[in-house]
Amino acid sequence: MVETLSLNKFLGRRDPSELSDEVKKYNERRFKQMALFYGCTVATFLCSKISHRGVISRRYVPNYYQHNHVPPPFSFYRDALTAVTLSTLLAISTTSMFVTGSFWYLDISNFKEFSFRLKKYLGGEEKETELMKLPLDKDSESIQNSINDFINDYAKNGK
Repeated sequence: MVETLSLNKFLGRRDPSELSDEVKKYNERRFKQMALFYGCTVATFLCSKISHRGVISRRYVPNYYQHNHVPPPFSFYRDALTAVTLSTLLAISTTSMFVTGSFWYLDISNFKEFSFRLKKYLGGEEKETELMKLPLDKDSESIQNSINDFINDYAKNGK
């Protein structure tokens, strides 16, 4: 029997049927993050090419017999609108590339995970437990008790 040449063994890859479901889900998750990043990178590249073309098209290059000291007619409004549009395209596409690249690097797939990681990084869990241990003042305690009573009455009576 002739065995086919497979580079997977040398690259450290295993047969996909041997992988567990968790590893497959993790690989799908990382692939989705990678695809988002590369999509935003392609969008940034296209926006930069469009911006470059817009800048080149407004350059004044006179012919041999034209005066080079007389500026061509142009519209301030059109130039300003074009500049704002192109700069907005570049800013948004570059920001999206930066955000998706950071999320891919940090293994974050949605904003819920981002808020959890940010809270953990900034020490929010410890501060939250410290705040929970502090005693309430009388006004806050009376408001909390009245809300709890209202919720309990509503749950019992159904009204």
